[in-house]
Amino acid sequence: MRDDFSQSVKDLLANRVGWKCSNPNCRKATRGAGVEKTNIINIGVASHITAASKGGPRYDENMTAQERKSFENGIWLCQSCSKLIDSDEMRYTVDKLKKWKDISEQLAVLELEDATVGKNDKDIELIRFYVQCFDRPAFRDRICMEGRMEDFDKAIEDTIIALNTGVLRTRDGSILKRAEGKSVIVNPEWREKFDTIYDMLVALRKRLRIAKKEGAYSTHGEGEVMYCFNDRNLEEWFNFTREEILKILFSMCEEIGIHGLRFPRDRYKW
Repeated sequence: MRDDFSQSVKDLLANRVGWKCSNPNCRKATRGAGVEKTNIINIGVASHITAASKGGPRYDENMTAQERKSFENGIWLCQSCSKLIDSDEMRYTVDKLKKWKDISEQLAVLELEDATVGKNDKDIELIRFYVQCFDRPAFRDRICMEGRMEDFDKAIEDTIIALNTGVLRTRDGSILKRAEGKSVIVNPEWREKFDTIYDMLVALRKRLRIAKKEGAYSTHGEGEVMYCFNDRNLEEWFNFTREEILKILFSMCEEIGIHGLRFPRDRYKW
């Protein structure tokens, strides 16, 4: 016979950690909206620290039935981590799981504090930093005006690195400023926007490599080189994609009341 948790204990376990997996290395959300407006999807599990029945992982025969199904013997996990801890009980000991539970409850409290006290202060400073990372000719000039495509590619790469690591470098590799990567942004909407910007930057580099391989552009002149794209649609795609990146960036600047980049307005239509 299993000593299963009551629904009230399951709810308490989930609520105490904000409905996130209690594995500190996972912290996956376990509850969200379904297709129907009244439907809620739950992929979390109230797992037993010591097994609910004899023969299960970490079973303790000295515990009473009431102790086995108590809040103290439970931990809220996603389905993957629940399967993980029961598949390797030597690694995932009682002490380790109790530490996971304690850490996750503390993290849930910290997240609440971040949500109520100065939650945007750090995010705003990070956005100020990221704006500076885009202050480059690679985002200011049209693609046909680039001096060297290799420099353009390097500028995009450096911007990606700055977003991911918080390290802003010059073209020769010297560090200009340090902050933190975009993964630490608290506001989920702003974090999602920077993830979108990241994906667009990666797409720029991929398309540039393909264009070079296929000979999609040629150069004209000496010194101040001008690039001519054989595919007009491809040229416009490079210009349009960078413009869309800046639109997303500037929309966040307007939302938090800080100045964006002072690029010539005739270059951009918004």
